Amino acid sequence: MNEYIKLFIDNDYPNFIDKYLTTDTLNRLKHVTQFCGCDYTKLYSPLFKYTRFDHSLVVAHMTWHFTHDKKETVMALFHDIGTPCFAHCIDYVFGDYLEQESSERNIIDIIKQDKKMKSFLEEDNLSLDDFIDYQSFNILENKSPKLCTDRLDGVLHTCYIWLHTHSLKQIKEVYDNIVVLENEDNKKEIGFKDIEIAEKFVSMVYNYAKELQGNTDKYVMKYISEIVKLAFKKNLITLDDLYEKKEEEILSIFSKNFASWKNFNKASVLIKTEALPENNFYISFETKKRNTIPLVYTKYGNKRVDLISKDSKEKYEDLKLYKDTKYAYVKEIVEL
Repeated sequence: MNEYIKLFIDNDYPNFIDKYLTTDTLNRLKHVTQFCGCDYTKLYSPLFKYTRFDHSLVVAHMTWHFTHDKKETVMALFHDIGTPCFAHCIDYVFGDYLEQESSERNIIDIIKQDKKMKSFLEEDNLSLDDFIDYQSFNILENKSPKLCTDRLDGVLHTCYIWLHTHSLKQIKEVYDNIVVLENEDNKKEIGFKDIEIAEKFVSMVYNYAKELQGNTDKYVMKYISEIVKLAFKKNLITLDDLYEKKEEEILSIFSKNFASWKNFNKASVLIKTEALPENNFYISFETKKRNTIPLVYTKYGNKRVDLISKDSKEKYEDLKLYKDTKYAYVKEIVEL
């Protein structure tokens, strides 16, 4: 993991971020996995455990690299502090499959409860008001399919840690080609200097977006969301527990109270089918389509890659049409 994180740390290190890493608010994220529970089954085989803390740290270093702006870099550290255990699985609990924006708690409210974090903000001459207008941090956060540092790490770490489709060398080649450009809305946005490298990034996006629309990811997240709902029903956990406890603590509860959890842990084969499964717990639903179409610098102005690359355009068209099988299930999991 350290080798991955090192790729994004500049020689001009932003020392001011280190003190925030000692706060309870950020340290809680060390116990929230980035892959929404996919670490807890053999349906996936991540290279190592990558948490929301690790992701936040990488995004902060990326944001510093492209902006050298203290406020936006601190916001990058904070951007996931409202994330519950199992992250977007909890959006599924709320029935939010398509937007996946229901579970995250308000960043300002969380900062207010952390006295240490508030004191560090005062040291840096920052206030809560600086973080109210989240949409103003265009390098950190941008509406899909625009590229931003949060989305950039999502694509890169998915391809390296989770899917094993790209190496650290390939990731570094892509990252080193990214610069700050001006987009069609006359706002700053990160994009690529060279079309050839942008096309390599599109190949990463293709793998990332296709997987997150696929049945394996959907099955894992749906299974966990249903277990969480049952745990609520049995009064084993509360909604607040998802924002206060460690995932490990909640996993222990699942293991002791749900017989299917061990089968989920051991599951290594997902059966995909067009026929309705007769006896098994199965999934069949649409989920959020994730995508990123980066800008590329050209002598005629900055252009979206799909407008100037035939290969990229074909990949994006394929993503639009992609559908996994109608149903999917794990043979060993009959009921929860």
